[in-house]
Amino acid sequence: MSTLFALSFSAYVALTGASSVVASEVIRAGDLVTPVNAAWETGDAPSMEEPIIGREAKRTIYAGQPVTMDNTRPARLVTRNQIVTVKYIQGGLEISTTGRALGEASLNEPVTVLNLQSRQMVQGIVQESGWVLAQ
Repeated sequence: MSTLFALSFSAYVALTGASSVVASEVIRAGDLVTPVNAAWETGDAPSMEEPIIGREAKRTIYAGQPVTMDNTRPARLVTRNQIVTVKYIQGGLEISTTGRALGEASLNEPVTVLNLQSRQMVQGIVQESGWVLAQ
């Protein structure tokens, strides 16, 4: 039992002993985490492949504080009141219109959109380039 504890403790230390990303300058809530405003604890800039890069800060992160998945979220592609393209695709048929987003959403998240022509509310999923796929 003590051997198992020692192994799990050393694995925990090895995992947590790895350098983490910290803010190199103040990152305000809503700002994106970039290699310019974040760095490894060692001082090196993280690469663009680092999963934390490109995420949005949920709250202000001060210089020296860790930048984690808990205090960031996926970058919002759609913001409240933004005019977005809404598409309905069924087989070979594609219908496009514009609408006003009634909320905020990231990639593959649901959002409600007000169709500007019919004044009907439509539910959809945000796609990679910021348009909404109506359901």
